[in-house]
Amino acid sequence: MLTELAHARHLAQLGQLKEILDEAELATNLLEKSEAIPLHVLMAGFQEDSQGRDRFLHFSFLPLNDEEIVAIQLLQIYSTLPFHLQAGAREGVAALLLEINTRLPIGHFGVNEEGEIHYRYVYSLSASRTFESDEVLEILTLFVYMCDMFAEHIEQVASGEADAEQVIQALRA
Repeated sequence: MLTELAHARHLAQLGQLKEILDEAELATNLLEKSEAIPLHVLMAGFQEDSQGRDRFLHFSFLPLNDEEIVAIQLLQIYSTLPFHLQAGAREGVAALLLEINTRLPIGHFGVNEEGEIHYRYVYSLSASRTFESDEVLEILTLFVYMCDMFAEHIEQVASGEADAEQVIQALRA
């Protein structure tokens, strides 16, 4: 359980991150923790996908025991892809995600219980420093690039449009 001081620090840091993203002209919304939301969350819209669908980034600090972990903080960057897993496609998508995840320089793709496919990266940040705009924007550029690079392949298998093994072989070629 996080202390109120830790929650206040995370809210302030997300506020600073919001300023960086606002300067980069991303639409942002900072949601404070509540009964419905256990942690502060910063949401940011980013460029639409190739089919014109809206996409959002979610930023939140992972709750760590401040007494045991004192040198770092972990900021989760999370985005749900704008399509769902069709019935019967989970096994093929799982095989494809395993193949894709071995190629990623940061983060990983996954599927939750509701069939939502996401991309997630946990950014380790020194507890003794604040966000640097250039660093944050480069990480986000790489994050978005990874989403764009593989989302179409994932959607082909998730929708049943393509067989997972065919897509995997095309990626290996």
